[in-house]
Amino acid sequence: MKIKPLLYIIFLCTAGIYAQRQAILKTPEDIAGYQKVPQEKMFIHYNTTLLFAGEYLYYRLYCFNGESNLLSEISKIAYVELIDEKKKVVFKQKVKLENGLGQGDFFIPVSVPSGNYKLMGYTQWMLNAQKDNFFLGDISILNPYQGDQKVFLVDNDLNNSQLNSINSSVNKKQSKSTISAQKSNGRIELRIDKQVFQKRSPVTLTLNQSGFTSEPGNYSISVRKKNAFKTAQPVTADSFSSLSTKNFKSQEKSISSSFFLPEMRGELIYGKLVPKEPDFMVSSIDIAVSVPGKIHDVKIASTNEQGVFVFNLDKTYKTDNIVLQVLGESRNNYKIELDEAPQFNFPDFNFYQFKITQEFKDEIIERSVYNQVENNFFSVKPDTIPEVKDDVSFYGTDRVVYNLDDYTRFPTVKETIVEVVDNVWIEKNELGESHFAVRGYYPTQSNNNLSTLLIVDGIVEQEHEQWIDYDARKIKNISFVRDRYFLGSKVFEGVLVFETFEGNYVENLHKDYLLNTTLSRPQSYKNYYTQQYSPSNNVYNRIPDFRNQLLWKPNVLIHNETVNIPFFTSDVNGVYEIVLEGFTNNGIPVSVKKYFEVR
Repeated sequence: MKIKPLLYIIFLCTAGIYAQRQAILKTPEDIAGYQKVPQEKMFIHYNTTLLFAGEYLYYRLYCFNGESNLLSEISKIAYVELIDEKKKVVFKQKVKLENGLGQGDFFIPVSVPSGNYKLMGYTQWMLNAQKDNFFLGDISILNPYQGDQKVFLVDNDLNNSQLNSINSSVNKKQSKSTISAQKSNGRIELRIDKQVFQKRSPVTLTLNQSGFTSEPGNYSISVRKKNAFKTAQPVTADSFSSLSTKNFKSQEKSISSSFFLPEMRGELIYGKLVPKEPDFMVSSIDIAVSVPGKIHDVKIASTNEQGVFVFNLDKTYKTDNIVLQVLGESRNNYKIELDEAPQFNFPDFNFYQFKITQEFKDEIIERSVYNQVENNFFSVKPDTIPEVKDDVSFYGTDRVVYNLDDYTRFPTVKETIVEVVDNVWIEKNELGESHFAVRGYYPTQSNNNLSTLLIVDGIVEQEHEQWIDYDARKIKNISFVRDRYFLGSKVFEGVLVFETFEGNYVENLHKDYLLNTTLSRPQSYKNYYTQQYSPSNNVYNRIPDFRNQLLWKPNVLIHNETVNIPFFTSDVNGVYEIVLEGFTNNGIPVSVKKYFEVR
């Protein structure tokens, strides 16, 4: 079954938006198509189940087709949330999925109190499932900078055996047999140089598939000091697969039923048109969205009977800023409200109950000091974000560009258009308003009344008149495209683009019909910092190294070969745990653990 064509037909053509974030099924064909689209399920590998304030939660997403058990091609956006015991959201992040895979992280600030939390992951399409099939994992956060730790302290009425059970969880003095233990499902073998390392020593982690009949796969690796506390057990790829053998299906639907659209091409942005007077109609009103910057992306959508509209942002942008505006002569009669993220009714969760006693005081103080030192030196140990490649503007690359510094400078845009720019002029419309016009490639009919789309620093500008007498010395270049453009229900005779020297036109937008806002954009892919020590470069020899997390590598690909991954130990003694989680290309789970010691 061709899932993508089916989704395009069912969800973009026939399903109308019913309410914010939901659509309706109008025909029996819609219902049949809806039921044929597989549900999804999600696994998250995260680096630890216990975090201190000042540490990072790292995670890797694996989104699967619930029927084939292979990585899903349906959703392109996932959601990750951390929820406290009062069902309040600590953070909510969007994650871009590429072939069902994504990654992200979250820094635990000192504003987050000590407590037990749930890590939840899902896609918008999963909100239509028959049962709650989102991912859930337990995480405890210990914040020593807030005085109240009652949520974790052991009750005074616990008996001695219970106290001993908790205290015995300290694993600083584990035996060598425990240290060298390895848990594996037999598909990948983890090897390291030796079992005991000195501080700041190189370690070579070898992932070996030789001797096994394994296929290529996607994996994530965490190397972290083992917690000195009794903590929640993480969800592994093995345990996830054993718990998710049920057949995931979507809820049964009938005509006029509402459902959540899958974000199959990118991020869906929902909003609603709010009239200033109750008798103003809200249906079939055109809304434009612009993303400011050098790469211009403009989309136009029409509202439905309830005034609701939806946009698909399918490109990777270098900015979080977007501008939405009502188009047309009646634009001043409306305002725009944005609904950024899907709303979710949380079920009742069973939270892991993390506990500590006074005996852990020194351990907590030491780890907190280490975190403070590491954060103070973050600037010399930064993660890096790969440079986002510039996409192509919606009107393509075939445009005529006039860099105004190459010509005689005139005081106003009007004079510049007349004296410098060919195929562009100023005329009046039927209302007597002056506006710019571009000579198109097509024969112009006298009654078509097609307007030119004006874009300033990436923003659609409807009020042309204010730019006619604008100071041309502030404009870097003027360019135009002579093609006829179809955006939503609107047709434009050419595109005219002004780029200012400051590039900050968006900062001066203050109009009632316009919404200038920022979005919580999907998490950026990062190359996570890996400590290096070299005799030829002793810069780091003078810097403290109190890392508990020695390595986080979220995107390891294995293609039937041996893979070597180097890293360095830190100045922190103790037992360290290597965890590999992931799946083969055929959906078979792989969970491997190995331990070593730093003295």
